[in-house]
Amino acid sequence: MESDLHPLSHANIIFKYADDTNLLVPENTDVPLSDEFSHIQAWTVTNGLLINLDKTKELVLHRPHPSKLSLPQSLVQTAKLLGVIFQSSFSYANHVDAILKVCSQRIFLLEQLGDQGCHLTNHIQFFRLSYYAILV
Repeated sequence: MESDLHPLSHANIIFKYADDTNLLVPENTDVPLSDEFSHIQAWTVTNGLLINLDKTKELVLHRPHPSKLSLPQSLVQTAKLLGVIFQSSFSYANHVDAILKVCSQRIFLLEQLGDQGCHLTNHIQFFRLSYYAILV
């Protein structure tokens, strides 16, 4: 089903996934970010939805201009979108660190299975279930 929520400018992009809405606004656009956000807020009211402003974040992927940063939500340096951690510096260090942390936790669990005397086939099954979801 296609959403009836569309950006005001053709330069801007709105994409939705389940109950998440993401607005991409390039630096040079004919409609400012604040107008696009007001448009989304009006759409949610029309459709009986609410925007959780505590979870609304702004991630600037260019040198910020004070005149363009006018939304009431938090300006952040990192944001997680569909499981990928984006940073305003275009680095993926936080994302890689998060993946490695989860992998380290899974290795610990594999060691615990071995200490408990679990059969090798259980180790292989656990590995497939836990690592495949992380790395693919």
